[in-house]
Amino acid sequence: MRTSLLRRALVGLTACAVAFFIILGVMAVLPRAVQDTLPPGVLGGAVVVLGGMAARRFTRRAR
Repeated sequence: MRTSLLRRALVGLTACAVAFFIILGVMAVLPRAVQDTLPPGVLGGAVVVLGGMAARRFTRRAR
């Protein structure tokens, strides 16, 4: 069964959203001093990496 491009895009967007909320939760748990030392790009970079990894995992073909 072939997956459509729209389905793959939705899975990718969902994976990025889930990664965003996971990273946001981890950032909220960190002490305030650690939060202040992290550059603003760390959150965005972590979301992109985790979202891409999750999307890749869910969109792989069955063997």
